[in-house]
Amino acid sequence: MRVAVILLLCLFLLGPAALAKDDDRAALMALEQEVHAAFAAQDYDTAAEKCREQIALAPSQSNPHYNLACALSRMGKKEKALGSLRKSVELGFHDADHIQSDEDLAALRGEESFAEIVAAARKAAQEAIEKLYEPGEEIEDVATHEGDPEGGLRWRLRIAKDAGPEKRQRLILWMHPSGGSMNRVVEALAPELAARGFALLVPTAKPWMSWSGAEVEKLLGKTLEDVGKIKGLDVSKPLLLGFSAGGQMALSLWSEDPSRFGGLVLDAAYPIDAGAYQRGEIKAIDLPAGEAKKSVPLFVLVGDQDGGHQVWKQVETPWSEAGVPLTVIYVPGGRHEWLLKGEHKTAFLEWLAKLDAQEAEPEESE
Repeated sequence: MRVAVILLLCLFLLGPAALAKDDDRAALMALEQEVHAAFAAQDYDTAAEKCREQIALAPSQSNPHYNLACALSRMGKKEKALGSLRKSVELGFHDADHIQSDEDLAALRGEESFAEIVAAARKAAQEAIEKLYEPGEEIEDVATHEGDPEGGLRWRLRIAKDAGPEKRQRLILWMHPSGGSMNRVVEALAPELAARGFALLVPTAKPWMSWSGAEVEKLLGKTLEDVGKIKGLDVSKPLLLGFSAGGQMALSLWSEDPSRFGGLVLDAAYPIDAGAYQRGEIKAIDLPAGEAKKSVPLFVLVGDQDGGHQVWKQVETPWSEAGVPLTVIYVPGGRHEWLLKGEHKTAFLEWLAKLDAQEAEPEESE
């Protein structure tokens, strides 16, 4: 089964634009939770039934077809399962590695057509990514580098022109929202980031609807390894800058292991427990265990007209008391939107400059 928690949250965050009708959107979200519960209970008949209801509501979405294939496979209905799996690939489910390793599809692996479907998914993924490549314009006052590492995400880096061994820049990773890269918007910040000691990395070719775990591991693995070859760049503990669904993924990564990161910048994202959300509950995530969370600053922008701001209200005091370096700005009149502009961009840049200064203090005192 493909449990698309981040994608489900994307639909929640996108609002009515994600589906034709609000009622359809709510029904699809509820059905996704029922599908997950049915798989957990190994009730594959119910899972298949709920998947078919999802397909009736959103026939062009690939995930319900994929989960239907998983349910049918578990029930031993191989031909029907292969048909649903093939349909999911036709509609855009191109995660070949996931298809190959998913235990729900184990009964299909010996079928010749299964290998053909995996190959089709892999080929479609590569073709789609090539088409999705977004070139960037030259930006005054920063140097631009690009790369396309095998096994990683294609990337573009904006870094100070005078960066080098004596003037190293820390790395900020852009976590795009659902539905588009927004690279042009965030790359416009590059000169101001560089002036404060930070380089900006954006992915330039990937599916923009959501973030998968595999994509994140490519980014934090092969992509960082590749970009780390650039002189003057420190990739050891990158900051994550995430908007909407990208911010949700950034929070998820932080909650799993904050020690991997140097900070989080979150715009219109909320500390929601994704597992609980899938069960129909809205509750805050638990703080990460250990001391690492006390050394990873968080800068949050959230509108006071955005329903998710209530979750930040819930955790702001206990998290701060627990030692999390947390800055939350509730933007008056703000909704679920890009807020990193005007006075709030200024506040972010001031926070970033202080962060860079704090990082430099230990070296100066030695």
